[in-house]
Amino acid sequence: MRVRVLAGVVLFLTLAMVASAASITRGTFNIDGEIYVTGVVTGSNLTIPGVGTCLVGTECIFWQDNSLPPVADEVDVTAAGLPNGDIPTTIAGVDAANIANMVNPPEIVDGVGFPPAFFMSFNNAGITTQLLLNFIAAGIDPASGCAASPPAAGQTCTPPGSLFNLQNLSPTSSTVGWSLSGVTNDSMSRWTGTFTSQFNTMNYQQVLAALATNGFVQNSFSASITLVVPEPGPMTAVGMGLMLVFCSLGLRRRIPTH
Repeated sequence: MRVRVLAGVVLFLTLAMVASAASITRGTFNIDGEIYVTGVVTGSNLTIPGVGTCLVGTECIFWQDNSLPPVADEVDVTAAGLPNGDIPTTIAGVDAANIANMVNPPEIVDGVGFPPAFFMSFNNAGITTQLLLNFIAAGIDPASGCAASPPAAGQTCTPPGSLFNLQNLSPTSSTVGWSLSGVTNDSMSRWTGTFTSQFNTMNYQQVLAALATNGFVQNSFSASITLVVPEPGPMTAVGMGLMLVFCSLGLRRRIPTH
């Protein structure tokens, strides 16, 4: 009986090691690529050649990698800072992550969030973990700043209902930041992404004007994504403790003593 119990423990540990080798649960990695942001589409569907189509009544975010020619719905994962947590260096590379377009609605900014939707998967290191998006944080800057004139360093702006925080770095340059979060497909971890896009030759007033004129704005972006394993709640810890006690009692009854 003891041999069977030990064999079962060894098998369980082996399976756990195999499963963990194909997943990531904690750590930070960085991505970069190109981003296309539309306004609310009116009149007829907006098609950006080689990128995607945003339907009337929605606003969209499309992603591409940095290669020439660019590849839609893929981004690069950088090796800088890896490995950390349980994220291996081998996760990095060109077109190393598949990334889903975002559409609002149904992916509503702020509020109570929305049902988890596929956001990112990985092409290297045999990683089976997927990031599911379920919350888009609202921007925190004042909408009144969007009409500030003339452009000057330090001005900030969040358009009404937007996720974007815009800031002028100088009268001729600006940066945009936003935050996304969600869970992993195995429900083991939560993740948060901090995204940044820098316009080196445009203040944010010009960015907003281009969005209004063209229907979309395109620029490079980078992001830092962090996965964490939530701390178990008190009742979860109690339940696990009781389960271990019952297992221990069961084994003591079954294993004869000499």
